[in-house]
Amino acid sequence: MNHPSKGVFSELAKAYLEGKDSAFLPEILEMALNVSEAELLLALPCSPDDAAKRIGITHDFAFNALEELYKRGFVLRKESAGEIVYALVNDLLDFLLHDKQIFGRLKDENNRSRFLDLCDSMFEKELSLDEKWSRQIVPQVRVIPIEKTISMKWGEVLPLESASAIIDSASTIAQTECTCRVMARNCDNPTDVCILFDDYAKIFIDRGAGRRITKEEAFEILERSERLGLIHHLNNSDSSGMEFMCSCCTCCCIVLRGMVILGKSDICYKSRYLSESNPERCTGCGKCIERCRFDAISLLGDKAVVDDAKCFGCGLCVSICSENAIELVCVKGPEHITDHLIGTPDDTVEDLMIMKKHS
Repeated sequence: MNHPSKGVFSELAKAYLEGKDSAFLPEILEMALNVSEAELLLALPCSPDDAAKRIGITHDFAFNALEELYKRGFVLRKESAGEIVYALVNDLLDFLLHDKQIFGRLKDENNRSRFLDLCDSMFEKELSLDEKWSRQIVPQVRVIPIEKTISMKWGEVLPLESASAIIDSASTIAQTECTCRVMARNCDNPTDVCILFDDYAKIFIDRGAGRRITKEEAFEILERSERLGLIHHLNNSDSSGMEFMCSCCTCCCIVLRGMVILGKSDICYKSRYLSESNPERCTGCGKCIERCRFDAISLLGDKAVVDDAKCFGCGLCVSICSENAIELVCVKGPEHITDHLIGTPDDTVEDLMIMKKHS
C-alpha cells in the first residue's frame, strides 16, 4: 500500500481500460472510491483470501469490501474451482450509473454534476473514438420497430425483431435506470425505461441495481416510451443472448448520439423496414417530422418525404400519423438480421469480467 493516492487511481483506470490511458477515468474513480478500495481493486482478479494476502488485510475485511464494491458496480464475481473469484467489470460506466448508487456518495450537487460531466466527456472524447467500440465488423445493437406499426401484409414479424416475442420468451426481466440519460442529462425523458433480460437481469437484481418486473410491466414501459417518441433498440444477439432493450433518444443515448451527432454510422443496425409516405393522404401537418429523431423526414411542398438513407425503420412516424399517410415497408429479408448476429457468450458473467492480470 505504498502508492501515492493519485497514482492509485491512474493505475486503476488503466486496469479498467486494459492498458489504455484516460484523461477522465482517474478523476471519476477518485470521486467514487477511497484509496483503500482502489488498492483492493488493483489486487484483482482473485478470491477474497488472495486479495487479503496481497495487500495485508483480513479475509473478512476483504470479503465484505468486495461485496460492497460488487453492489456498487465496480466488480463482478463468479465461482471458479470451488472458490469465489472477483474481477473488475469491463463496462464500468454502465454498471456505475444504472442505479444511481454513486449519488449516495456524492451528496453535493456540484460533485454530482462534475462526476456526470466527466463520464459524459469520457464517452464523447474517448470511448466513442475507440476502434473496439466504434468500428466493429458486426454492430453491437440494432433498432427494432414499434410492432403495431408493421402491416401484416409483410408477413410474420421475426421473433428477433418483435419486442413482444422477446419479452414473452424471457425467464427473468428487470427494470433499471437508463445509463445514457442519467449521464448526458440532455432531455427530460424518463430514466426508468431500461429493460434487462435473463442472466443480465439476474446480475442487476442480485446487486440491487435492478427491479424484477413482470412481462406486463415490461410492456407498459415500452408503451410509455412509444408515447414519448423514444426508439427501441437491443443488443444484436440471437434469442439465447438477449441482454437489454432500451428506449432511447438521439440526444443522450451513447449509440444513437454516436451515430447522429458524432457521425459513427457503423455502430447500430437499422431495422428491416423503411418509412414510406403516401402523398394522397398526407396533409403536411409536420407531426412526423417533429417525431423523427433521425431527421429523415422533410416537407416537399406540402407533402412529407422520407430520406431512405437516414431512416432507421423505428416506426415512430407511423404511430403519430392520424391520417395513416405513412407506413413501414419491409425492404430487407430475414437474413439482414439472422446473418449479422453477435455470438452469445458461454457465460454472461465471465464475459463481463476482466480476468486478465494487469501489470
